[in-house]
Amino acid sequence: MKIRRLIIEHFRGIKSLDWKLPVDQRLITLIGPGDTGKSTILEAVHYLLGDRWAIPFDDTDFFGVDVTQPIVIKAVLTDLTDDLVKDSAFGLWLSGLDANGELQQDPDDGVESCLIVRLTAAETLDPQWTVERVDGDSQPMSQSQRRAFSTFKVDDRTDAQLRWTRTSALGRMSAKDGCEREALAAASRAARDALADHDNAGLMSVAQQVQERANKIGGGRFAAIRPGLDTSRSSMGANLALYEDVVPLTSYGLGSRRLASLAVQQLAAGNRSVAVIDEMESGLEPHRAVRLLKYLDSDDYSQVIVTTHSPVIVEQAPLDSLAVVQNRAGEVTITSLAESSEPIQRVRRGRPSALLARRVIAAEGKTEHGLVLALLDSWDVERSAAGLTTHAGEGVAVQDCVGGSEVPLRAAAMVAMGYEVVTLMDNDDRTVDPHVAVAEAAGVTVVRWDDGMNTELQVCAELDAGGLSKLLELGVELRSTADTVVADIRRADLEHPVTGLQVADWAAGGISLDAARSRIAKAMIDGKWFKDVDHGRRLGEWLLQHRQTLALDKVFAKLDQLKESIYQGPETEAATKADEAHG
Repeated sequence: MKIRRLIIEHFRGIKSLDWKLPVDQRLITLIGPGDTGKSTILEAVHYLLGDRWAIPFDDTDFFGVDVTQPIVIKAVLTDLTDDLVKDSAFGLWLSGLDANGELQQDPDDGVESCLIVRLTAAETLDPQWTVERVDGDSQPMSQSQRRAFSTFKVDDRTDAQLRWTRTSALGRMSAKDGCEREALAAASRAARDALADHDNAGLMSVAQQVQERANKIGGGRFAAIRPGLDTSRSSMGANLALYEDVVPLTSYGLGSRRLASLAVQQLAAGNRSVAVIDEMESGLEPHRAVRLLKYLDSDDYSQVIVTTHSPVIVEQAPLDSLAVVQNRAGEVTITSLAESSEPIQRVRRGRPSALLARRVIAAEGKTEHGLVLALLDSWDVERSAAGLTTHAGEGVAVQDCVGGSEVPLRAAAMVAMGYEVVTLMDNDDRTVDPHVAVAEAAGVTVVRWDDGMNTELQVCAELDAGGLSKLLELGVELRSTADTVVADIRRADLEHPVTGLQVADWAAGGISLDAARSRIAKAMIDGKWFKDVDHGRRLGEWLLQHRQTLALDKVFAKLDQLKESIYQGPETEAATKADEAHG
């Protein structure tokens, strides 16, 4: 069985979702920003197709806590098993699904047979499961009928699946021959006998007090109350669990428990089952998470839908299995990466964490990447002091786009996938301009240095001789010695050699202030002073340190524009509200 279409309305953070799942894709890996509804999608599948006898809906499960709009979860199922298409099961309720994924009343020639199932919860909070036809005719479904869908969910609540109970997977597997009842009966007798022979003064004292009080209030004529083993519930298997030697599996780590639970539930569901796994990497080292991913893509499952916030999984998963979930005021869309553009594939290979963010800063290169990281650290401190969110709270990630036209190309591709993107770009290459125009038209916020400028030139552009000398001090810090910095400057212009790092003295050698600015910028570029993230970060820290004392107005005009785009708007109103809230 496979889910071919999933419709969700008014469920938790999802106002509406109409998702046509890939036809031949066994493994589907949902990625994207947090709080977009990925886990809710899995829960919806579990509620609809799992065999839970009751679901504890409450008012907060309704979108916007509006109970006047019913929760609807509907799925179109294909590749139905023989048991499902019998006339005694759902054979008389089959509909058709054409090549475009559109529903037909009947499974005529040329269309695929399918089953439409639906879960509805209204303000009474009483869930109703039905199978329906395209014309609206419907019939209730029982829990045992839903069990035939062989769908299960693996999450952090795994311990119940590692014990024998009536509702656990282990209990269902053992129920056919009653083997667990025989084992429990023998264990109960042995335990009862052992406890009867055990002399425990503390337990006997408690039992005696209970006897006296029960007799006093007229509870009966008790004469020999004592501790013993209650076997009245042993038929449910509540005391029987899986052990590794003498250690119960419920005592193992989260990752091991989840994997054991997955194995148990799959065995109970049978081959070609449908599994949903939230945060599949939870509790697992990267190598075990990747191994699990490969196993889930095997023939043992008909369909597997997982969520992840792990860059390792995003990087290692088959590209066509990845699907980005975006949520705009409850309107949820899911976009497969199977047909994604080459720039998105390069993002996946080079910076997979960007695909897990809400807002992405597409930086020109490593220099700008490091510079932005330093700025974010500083801005986060300011905002935290004002009671505002940090960039992590805003779901912001930084990506090094390796320069040139790749910056706007990646930015535009990510906007097309539903991400919010702002760039920090050089402006010294006119061949990039057409790509920038396309990116801006697509909705990218482009922050670009002044015309003809790259980062190094922009930093130097307004500095006077004293400011340039302070910048050279940073160069000495990064290049280890003053002689190395002097050598970098000499190579930038062999006709006008310099002997020291006091720029004011260069005028005597015929070097103007503008020439000094250009020469120092060229030395920084050719010497690769900031061409790694750590050194780019150090440049950002230097700029922040000297913002109030050096001529850096044009630099910070651009950086402030970047800041506003990152944090989405002016801070003054929010800061005022935060101050008022703190009295």
